[in-house]
Amino acid sequence: FFAQDFIRAMFRRSWKRWLNADRKRNVDVSIEDVKNSVSEIIKACQRMSKMDVGALIIVSDDISDTIVESGTQVNAQISSDLLETIFFPKTPLHDGAVVIMGNRVVAAGCYLPLTQAMNLPREFGTRHRAAIGVSEAYPNATVIVVSEESGIISAVHDGKIKRYLDAEQLRAVLNCAFRLT
Repeated sequence: FFAQDFIRAMFRRSWKRWLNADRKRNVDVSIEDVKNSVSEIIKACQRMSKMDVGALIIVSDDISDTIVESGTQVNAQISSDLLETIFFPKTPLHDGAVVIMGNRVVAAGCYLPLTQAMNLPREFGTRHRAAIGVSEAYPNATVIVVSEESGIISAVHDGKIKRYLDAEQLRAVLNCAFRLT
């Protein structure tokens, strides 16, 4: 029993060291690479919106290890194909959130805290409540939601939601999230 706990603790420590090292490498990502990542996220969100595929994407360098570790570690370059594949209905990771740190998809299928707010519109489902909840817990995080029911693209930051985003509005939100503006 002790050996299993010890091995698990060592794995988590090595995972955290690897993740932190990866975060430091992301500091050197070029502006062109970040702009390309923003374009890939926009392309994926627009395609998923048209197909009524739900999505929940967190952009932040300040998300707890608990949230990242609740999902499946990915550590892949951001691409529209990857995001669309992750959120494709009935796949194992489609119901959770994707966490993007720096210029990488770090984890997918992550569990998030739900907001405790009671005055939300009835059309807000679990994805919207999770987006608001994580943005309340992590005010520097920006969360993108694509509604499965309506295809509406929304952005949540510091507990506040902006809905009905088009490509240029989403670009402005993501540019702020990636600190391009």
